[in-house]
Amino acid sequence: MISLNTYSFGIGMGLIKGIKKKLKFQDFINFSKRNHIYKLEFPIDFFLKKENKKIEFYFNLLKKSKMTPIIDLEELDEKIIKSLVKLSNIFDFEIIRIKMSNFFGGNRHDVKNFELTRIKFVKKLKKLIKIIEKSNLKFAIENHQDLNSNEIIKIIRKTSIKKVGINWDIANSLATIETPDEFFKKSKKFIINVHSKDYKVIESNKGFFLKRCTIGEGIVDFKKYIKYFKKKKINFSVELGAHISRHCHFKNKNFIKSHKLSKTKIQKFTKYLKEKSINENPYTDWELYKNVKKSYKTELNDVKKSIKFIKNLYAKK
Repeated sequence: MISLNTYSFGIGMGLIKGIKKKLKFQDFINFSKRNHIYKLEFPIDFFLKKENKKIEFYFNLLKKSKMTPIIDLEELDEKIIKSLVKLSNIFDFEIIRIKMSNFFGGNRHDVKNFELTRIKFVKKLKKLIKIIEKSNLKFAIENHQDLNSNEIIKIIRKTSIKKVGINWDIANSLATIETPDEFFKKSKKFIINVHSKDYKVIESNKGFFLKRCTIGEGIVDFKKYIKYFKKKKINFSVELGAHISRHCHFKNKNFIKSHKLSKTKIQKFTKYLKEKSINENPYTDWELYKNVKKSYKTELNDVKKSIKFIKNLYAKK
């Protein structure tokens, strides 16, 4: 069960400030079909805003192309979720991926109201669960470099084990000082959707950088998890990292305090970093050269290479 995630196309979607969107929604469908992928994961609210279409437009396009949608939301919009409930009676989809924030790099110590954000998120989620309660829809909370596995599981238990699960972004685990193995071991029974993100890790004086790379060229050993995803029929979404490296301030005492890291945990994770980190420029080509044409070409090639890598993994027994 492999899908393509439109977030892989940071330049194509126009996610980078100052860059115009290059691809229309139909272009993502065409790209998927050319690569023989018939599931598309995409942020519906983003496309509604950018393309000024009605929500039914996207579902009809996918149905016409015989493709299955997986919905992402940038914001917890009550009106859109009510529309999705109605559409779920007509179209075949179940997952709505959500996130608490865009607090990247695990640097919650730099966020003035992190705890308040978490409280508001849980409160809003409880309200939205009532809207989807009688439908087949489920919310999948992504570890968006803001929450660790224990924190997401706690939210699930506070809200609804039946209607809420985890959207595991594999390499994002590192930002909250968990190895992918640790995150998976603690949370696998709650995982209902997966983002295949991989990262190169480069140590710094402040902590470490997470740098975008083609799937399979970073720190994640995907072979460890694929069998479980296949057995449980969990969607595996092809998603590459952002064109902007994430700098995790792991050595900052306030970072350590905000994540409540024990000395043992710090020592263990530091050892992991030493084993996995590489010596190269921590910044992406986009950050270094700001060449839109070249970066966009690289983006397309990286996605194609990543699809090939993942398909080869899935082909193995």
